[in-house]
Amino acid sequence: MKKIGILNLGINNIKSITNACKLISQTYLINSYKDYDKLTEILVLPGNGNFATGMKIIEELGFRDLISEFINSKKKFIGICLGLQLLMEKSDEAKNVKGLSLIKGTVKKIDSKKFKVPLLGWYDVKFKNENINSRGFFFNNGFMVDPVEKEFIQGEIENIIPAYVVKDNICGFQFHPEKSSFHGLDLLKNVIFK
Repeated sequence: MKKIGILNLGINNIKSITNACKLISQTYLINSYKDYDKLTEILVLPGNGNFATGMKIIEELGFRDLISEFINSKKKFIGICLGLQLLMEKSDEAKNVKGLSLIKGTVKKIDSKKFKVPLLGWYDVKFKNENINSRGFFFNNGFMVDPVEKEFIQGEIENIIPAYVVKDNICGFQFHPEKSSFHGLDLLKNVIFK
């Protein structure tokens, strides 16, 4: 049993990810820095919405230091949707706002000539790890991450949109595993217990 802490930005659909994590292991919500339990083994940053708003809330709640300390302690950190994008250095969505800069790279608008934007619904993800089945996952976003180091990209849509990013003890999903049926829950569980 691993203790999972979920960072609540107040702009994320906290109910679905909380319910999913509770099916996997012991889970609690972190509404501010003081709520953090040092016995936490997995930290999850979910999010929907705007990059600038997400960063503003992270700063206000004291989550920037918490996230950095947690990752530096080599424990597993999971970013979902906006939670993945906030790990980058900057975003086209908010040009003057600095991200958490935990992964070198930017967040770019998805090319509307190649995909319907926003990317909403089920899209097939092809994973580099042969043990992860390539199948449909639920997306809801208009932007995509573009890491400088392409080897961090472990899953993509049509070799264009990064969907699963891994750097050391950081894992990021552009899709919502908690809304992607039983196989999304299985993938989340595998990442948590890996």
